[in-house]
Amino acid sequence: MTGPVLVNELLNLKGRRALITGSGQGIGLSIARRLAQAGASVILHGRKDTTALRDLSEELSALPGGSGLILADLSTSQGCAALMQEVQETNGRLDLLINNAADQGIAALCDLDPDSVTSMLSTNMAAPILLTRDFARQAKPGAAIVNICSIEAIRPSLGHSHYASSKAGLLQFTRAAACELGPKGVRVNAVCPGLIDRQGLNQDWPEGLNRWIENAPLQRIGTSNDVANAVLFLASDASGFITGSSLNVDGGMDCISGW
Repeated sequence: MTGPVLVNELLNLKGRRALITGSGQGIGLSIARRLAQAGASVILHGRKDTTALRDLSEELSALPGGSGLILADLSTSQGCAALMQEVQETNGRLDLLINNAADQGIAALCDLDPDSVTSMLSTNMAAPILLTRDFARQAKPGAAIVNICSIEAIRPSLGHSHYASSKAGLLQFTRAAACELGPKGVRVNAVCPGLIDRQGLNQDWPEGLNRWIENAPLQRIGTSNDVANAVLFLASDASGFITGSSLNVDGGMDCISGW
């Protein structure tokens, strides 16, 4: 029988290696930074080489866990396979997988074109499934996966039929994967963010932003750090008996009748 775990050790990720897809901006960037601050060795991923990715890699390399950077196009099965192969060849076994990379286009249902639908489903659903498969093959007990879904997986928004559907599929995959990987000691959970602040949001969607703030119980929109904190919890030993669950990070919006 093991002794009690100290509170300050529950969120400690020292000695664990984490891959965060889509970590060059926004939510992914904040998740990478938070896990690195918790002691994890962080592998960053982006589709293209950007200044933000390079700067983040340099910043996190100075932390005890260190950092790596791999570029890959996750809209193709070949890109997914190449990413996991390079991770294993250059970094060894993974302990944490954060499926964050996503495509979020806006289009009315009647205006959808086949290429945009295929691209979104490939990036938002097929990629996490394939990456989870490869991760599970090498994972040891105690490993964890966190899928970044959306509250639109539960309550879709106009113009987001393909996006909402892809996130709903990812949410159901989270539950299915938890059932299969639980006996291996691997946990699988999801975070469903609500409206998260980003540069230019007030200019792009002022009426929606105001409507959200007026209706949300906490009367504000979320930040990428709000999501990162939830991911840290689900990736850590603090959530050791939680799997197949989704955590809404939406300021309570899911509690009200509509928005």
